[in-house]
Amino acid sequence: MTATLDKTKDQRLIHSGIDWEQFKLIEQGFSDSPGIRIFYFKGEVEILAVSQENESFSRRIAGLLMDYFLEKDIEFNPLGSFTQEKEQEVSVQADESF
Repeated sequence: MTATLDKTKDQRLIHSGIDWEQFKLIEQGFSDSPGIRIFYFKGEVEILAVSQENESFSRRIAGLLMDYFLEKDIEFNPLGSFTQEKEQEVSVQADESF
């Protein structure tokens, strides 16, 4: 059986009862999968297939924020969607970070 993703809307899978080590293995399994984001919070894993609409909206908001920061002469550092973690407890990845 073959399944395809509907790229017009976000799709998510949530699973509970996962420890940190299991999460890190799941995360490694998706390391070469563009458009997939994985989150962890206290035993719960969320796997998110991000839609094109989400990516477009995210880029537009980031552009508006950068324009605002430049206009107001606010120092900022665009970091993209890097992962932030507190080991054994939480791992998140924002669409954009500043």
